[in-house]
Amino acid sequence: MYNLVKSEWYKLRKNPSFRILTMIIVAMSIFWPLFWYFDNLLDGDPPMTGIESFLGALEGNAYIMRVSLCILAGFFISNDFSTGVMKSMASSGHSRKTIFTAKLTVYACGMMIVSLLFPVFNVVLSTLLSGFGELDQGAVIEFVFRSLALTLLYSAAFASIAALFAVILTDSGKTITVTLIFFLVVDSLSAIIGSYHSVIGTVYGYTVFKLLGDIGRIALGKSELWRLIIVPILTFVGCGLLGNRVFSRKEIK
Repeated sequence: MYNLVKSEWYKLRKNPSFRILTMIIVAMSIFWPLFWYFDNLLDGDPPMTGIESFLGALEGNAYIMRVSLCILAGFFISNDFSTGVMKSMASSGHSRKTIFTAKLTVYACGMMIVSLLFPVFNVVLSTLLSGFGELDQGAVIEFVFRSLALTLLYSAAFASIAALFAVILTDSGKTITVTLIFFLVVDSLSAIIGSYHSVIGTVYGYTVFKLLGDIGRIALGKSELWRLIIVPILTFVGCGLLGNRVFSRKEIK
């Protein structure tokens, strides 16, 4: 298991799509606070503080995460099916359960790294330019670390969903297209259906898709916080087990 994880981690680090994604997100993370800083400076408005930039970055990061995990799922997981790598791994003596677990673990870790880049770079650069700032309510440092910890949880949960699609479709192009459409329309589609069927709306309210938007909420009750923690963990475990089952029964060509 350790050798498989080590091998997958090496492949991820050398994966061109992963490198390009990280470079693009870092570039965006630098451009965003610089743009708003000079734009406010020219307009005579107060500069955006670190915490203000962080709140905005959390909102934008939800879309960055969804697009990034779709691309990475296609080129890191599904691509191994079409290139014959997955067949070689399956015939190397490792169990399919071990192979999928190693692949999902490394993929999820990669997505966790990607998910932190935009908010972290934003808050650091904006703080250097304009100071950290304050929040109207709550401890600001506690809020930042809580939000980043939840971001890690949700990136792993979304990664498990994308990995499930990847082992079902086994084609990088199909995986990217289908997952991208799914992650971009699931919110609006659930909201529309939920307006007609209250049960669907209630269920949607307890999914990672809906709760992702609550990561940036400053004031959270204990029950709300526990829900934000438990739902992504259950999602990761559930989709991980389902993906493992699908992969174990999959015919690898």
